[in-house]
Amino acid sequence: MPYDLPDELKKKKIKLREFLDAEIAPVVDELDRKGPLSYEENLEFFQKLIPHEYIRNNNPEDVGGTNATYLERAVMAEELARVWGALAATVETHAGVIEMIARYGTEEHKRRWAIPGVQGKILACDMVSEPGGGSDQTNFKTTAILKGDYYLVNGTKMWQTNGTQADVGILTAVSDPEAYAKNPTKGVISLIVDKKESGWKVRDIPFVGLKAGNTGFMEFENIKVPKENLLHGPDEGYGSQLRARAWFRVWVAACGVGAMEAALEDAIAYAKKRYAFRKPLAGFQLIQEMIADMAIDKEALRLLVYRAASLMDKGERAELEQSMAKAFYGDAGVRNAHKALQIFGARGLTTDEGFRAERFYREAPIGGIAEGTTQIVKLLIARRLTGIQAFI
Repeated sequence: MPYDLPDELKKKKIKLREFLDAEIAPVVDELDRKGPLSYEENLEFFQKLIPHEYIRNNNPEDVGGTNATYLERAVMAEELARVWGALAATVETHAGVIEMIARYGTEEHKRRWAIPGVQGKILACDMVSEPGGGSDQTNFKTTAILKGDYYLVNGTKMWQTNGTQADVGILTAVSDPEAYAKNPTKGVISLIVDKKESGWKVRDIPFVGLKAGNTGFMEFENIKVPKENLLHGPDEGYGSQLRARAWFRVWVAACGVGAMEAALEDAIAYAKKRYAFRKPLAGFQLIQEMIADMAIDKEALRLLVYRAASLMDKGERAELEQSMAKAFYGDAGVRNAHKALQIFGARGLTTDEGFRAERFYREAPIGGIAEGTTQIVKLLIARRLTGIQAFI
């Protein structure tokens, strides 16, 4: 277990922070308040980030990626989320979808979508969750039935990051309803769907946080998808989603480290310059206690994230460690953001005075919901520790 990062990764972390603070941070407050970035703005940010190996880090070298370790990917996520959580979500969702196409797709799939995706020329999304199935990945209603040369898709998808603007996505759907009814891990496929050839209806779902991102509610009504776009067959679709969720849980927690660090930095800076009773806030014992609690939570989460990522780099499944990192962030992220808000007082509730505390407070609860609620991942932890499936 590395309690310290390798020297090269330390240097990279420093360079990333310098770049992000200089080139991305100055525009965040203004753009985030406006709501979802446009399609063009997202691709512009991709072009700024790609030279620093974002998007490329997830992907194999044969499509232009760098095939970075999970630990390196976690560090990069941490640094981007420290500056802008919404952009971190947009980037990682895109990179993760493109990675699945690059690693499991055909050469034609790679040519059409993986290579342009790594180059930041298109925008991708993951089409998994449905209105009646968030954490429950065994309750799919969307179907994709093979009809000769194409799959006929019907159903709805919800909570799809990048979904409002995506050019391409990976759709998880039931291809064999009979097999699925008997065993929800069977009869599920993954299809690559391209907006140009299989246009779907979509609307944006506004969020209380991550305002610069876009989240899609998608409707598929007799949408034809060429059978050549099959990514995972009927016995592979469910398992492919479990593999994807494994890394994304670590990624959510890694973003949490960045968000908690930003909140701590702001709280310390404000407490040192704000005076009350002719003394700086930072000198009051209860303020110091909150700052200490925030720092402890942040460093504990960082170690959980680095451990999970390091084990994944060794080829271990690390479900327990992934779930622990995710569950800890679900609770600690909210505690951290609330303490920052308390240190700022009334100023922390303002939206136009130049303080970020309210944004951190709005976005913190997402850590306990995205990629499996805190309650769900705690069930996974306890199941691994006891060997007993929880009664549901």
